[in-house]
Amino acid sequence: MEKTENKKEIEKTQVYNVIILDRSGSMECIRRAAVEGFNETLAGIKKAQEKFAETQDHFVTLMTFCSCEKNYVFDRTPVAAARPLTLEDYQPCCCTPLYDAMGMTLNAMHKHVEGMQDYVVVVTIITDGMENASHEFDGQTIKKLVERLRGEGWTFTYMGANQDSVEVAMKLSIRNSRNFAYSDEGTRASMQKDCHTRMTFFTRLYETKQAESNECAPCCSAQERRNLYTNLADEAFDEEESKK
Repeated sequence: MEKTENKKEIEKTQVYNVIILDRSGSMECIRRAAVEGFNETLAGIKKAQEKFAETQDHFVTLMTFCSCEKNYVFDRTPVAAARPLTLEDYQPCCCTPLYDAMGMTLNAMHKHVEGMQDYVVVVTIITDGMENASHEFDGQTIKKLVERLRGEGWTFTYMGANQDSVEVAMKLSIRNSRNFAYSDEGTRASMQKDCHTRMTFFTRLYETKQAESNECAPCCSAQERRNLYTNLADEAFDEEESKK
């Protein structure tokens, strides 16, 4: 008899790539590198969409913020429709309302994904300075929000210059953090690491979904899946950090 393989139908994971990018005045010195770094990240997400189209649908949110404006350059945009950032799109000024930018972006995204069964939100925060201008959210509120969202399978990376990023991130309950040198080279290098971490994570997601398609693989509950995604993201970050 001819042997046939029976596989479960794969439900695609909805992957929301969220980047919260400081646009305060001090970012002017690394403006071009920030734009180029984002574009490299975008190219990596596009590559992941092409490579893992069978199991993943990717979307991009880019929030740039200063004290005079918090602006969605992209808002849950399908990655195929997202265009590269230009210098005209990103003109630094003013102060750093980090908590307000995070609160606004994370709450809006949470409302969007509420009720979805298979999704992951990958959040990267990039700033060259400390919070100094928020009015709607404080650090304790953001800390509790991050803790709740990590429990739902979200992943967070905090990348900072001119500060102790590990300490700042810990105060916000963000496990994964990177310092970057306040220079074009430092900015590009840090964003390249973020890009590599994402690709490793997306690869692990693909492998997990392929395993699930095997009818012999055990089914995961929604909470088990969320915990798995969080662990995969943390492992991808640790693997990138261990490289010399």
